[in-house]
Amino acid sequence: MRYCIFLLMIIAAGCGGAAGSSQNVDSSVALAADPEAERLAQANAFLQKFPIVNPNDLDVSSPNTDSNGIMKGMVGKWIDSSMVQFLPDNWAQGEIGTADNLHGGYFAIGRFTHGDYEMLLVRGPGEYESSRVNLLAWHKPTARVKDHIMLADTWGDAGDAQTTSSWLFPNGKELEIRMVVFDSHEDIEDTTGRVESSISYGIFSFRNEIFDTTGIKQRRNEAFFRSKLKDSYQEPDSVYVEYHPNSNSDNHE
Repeated sequence: MRYCIFLLMIIAAGCGGAAGSSQNVDSSVALAADPEAERLAQANAFLQKFPIVNPNDLDVSSPNTDSNGIMKGMVGKWIDSSMVQFLPDNWAQGEIGTADNLHGGYFAIGRFTHGDYEMLLVRGPGEYESSRVNLLAWHKPTARVKDHIMLADTWGDAGDAQTTSSWLFPNGKELEIRMVVFDSHEDIEDTTGRVESSISYGIFSFRNEIFDTTGIKQRRNEAFFRSKLKDSYQEPDSVYVEYHPNSNSDNHE
């Protein structure tokens, strides 16, 4: 009689274990069968690569490489191929790079909250290397990028050079970007070493899910650039940028 009771207890325990195992398998299968839940989980892991930064008066510029080949400044953490899907569609076709190559691929610099958005600072491929710093408007409810804009870059080739840098200013429901672009040209056959240069300024606001140009007609903006650039300030070659080539929006007023 005792043997029969012991045997029944073993069978019951075995059935309970099988049921628990089946329940775990069913949970895993359910998660795998829900691609949106899996995408959101991956999206959250993607966001965690970005450390939180303070955007107030944040100076955004391309990183520079010192004489020892060490890159400094806004370098960021490498974004691997499994996470490139969360970048703008046309970027996924670009250079992915490797973890040990800071001069190629995409890198997570930082993020900050702005209303329903996480604004992501991403360094990515420029003309010759990953010198371009972009700002992505990540819509939190849908976990997708709504718009993006280039904030900084630097390049030079055969006497031509361009440097772009920006400052960020969150203001209530709007995020303002103040940008300066230096262009220079040197005739490599000119032995005098003369360099022609020009400068342009632009103000962009993130509003209604896109980055819009607003110009810098107000005197306060001129004073701002004078205070930031000091001795390198120049009268602008252009005070209004009609279209920014690195925003994916069609609405630029």
